[in-house]
Amino acid sequence: MDIKKTNMKLLLGKIRTYLDAQPEAMKKGKKFIEAEKALAKLEKMLAEKVGDLVICRKGQPAL
Repeated sequence: MDIKKTNMKLLLGKIRTYLDAQPEAMKKGKKFIEAEKALAKLEKMLAEKVGDLVICRKGQPAL
């Protein structure tokens, strides 16, 4: 499965918008904090990579 970097950035942007739109009461939950951390980690990973693919399994490219 070949996913382009721009599509991933668009998807992460949509997720960021969704998380930012949540009410303040929900932002204090453990799941929300974990989602924020995971999203930040993915954004950082995509910012560092410049179109390079890292192979995690033989024959299956992944970011």
